[in-house]
Amino acid sequence: MQEFDIAPTYIRDPWFQDFVVKNEAKYRRFYENSTRRGKAYIPLFKDLLSSGGLSHLFIYMSMTESGFKSTARSSKEAAGLWQFMAATARRFHLKVGKNRDERYDPIASTKAAMQYIQTLYRMFGKWYLVMMAYNCGEGRLQQAIKAAGTDDFATLMDERRAYLPKETRNYLRKILLLSMMGEKIKSSPKREDRKISKEILPDTEVLVNIYGGTTLEKIAEMLRMNVGRLARLNPHLAGGHIGEEIGMTQIFIPADRLPYYRAYYTPPTLEQIYRRKHYAKLIAHIVRPGDTLKKVARQYHATPLDLIVANQLQHLELKPGTVLMVPVTKAYYEGHLRF
Repeated sequence: MQEFDIAPTYIRDPWFQDFVVKNEAKYRRFYENSTRRGKAYIPLFKDLLSSGGLSHLFIYMSMTESGFKSTARSSKEAAGLWQFMAATARRFHLKVGKNRDERYDPIASTKAAMQYIQTLYRMFGKWYLVMMAYNCGEGRLQQAIKAAGTDDFATLMDERRAYLPKETRNYLRKILLLSMMGEKIKSSPKREDRKISKEILPDTEVLVNIYGGTTLEKIAEMLRMNVGRLARLNPHLAGGHIGEEIGMTQIFIPADRLPYYRAYYTPPTLEQIYRRKHYAKLIAHIVRPGDTLKKVARQYHATPLDLIVANQLQHLELKPGTVLMVPVTKAYYEGHLRF
């Protein structure tokens, strides 16, 4: 409760107790099914949330949103593990298009969700208000606070006054119930609880780096596996194409295919790129604030992939002041850079 800025005494709230009595068995099954589906995501989410300074308990918000179904899509067209609407996804720099929908990308969508959570916290200042706004919208929550004359949790959750939509009130109760249930199960000595905890294996699927300019079909062939299975693990790559404009991305592969990846996957070389793109020279670019791989690549008529390979980059973020080597064609060099 306290990690969500809620008074521990709320556990004795009669409406919350009534919700628990009516729903505990149903949400126990929901928790078990969600953790089995999400065993590849849970360790990843914990690492990302912790690195962003957020409580790992926000995992239960994603669980509530999607049940850890990576392909989840609501009747209102919200999609992915964090159930982003297209407009909100684009607001936090997720690509939403015909061939690439990053709402289904577990890493990109989680990072966007973290940005949204932090934005909402700056607006409202309390974690339970963040979750309310995530569900019903910033404007609707502001109306509720104005009508109630306070942002007090118990007041906003009052069933008789109904300042918030019933869906939002139950959304908060579901998150609280699942987080209480999950944290208890993790430390429980009961045999059935230990069995559930054991099933949450972080290494069932693993993340690997893939450079642009390939397809899931080619990767599946290299991994000696069915392309349909690989596509189901990576719904964010809807068309199965990883274009050069992406530069580098991460995909999930089954853990038992990792030896094939390590043995057979070779990134493109600078020599190959030079030959294919007719590059003639490498020039130095000093990274400025606001520079991104895509922005720098566009400036020199290159692609993010070219810059990644030329500089052996392991991360896509650029630090101001660092020197980036950029391959350019003879025509570009003579037309723009030669003195």
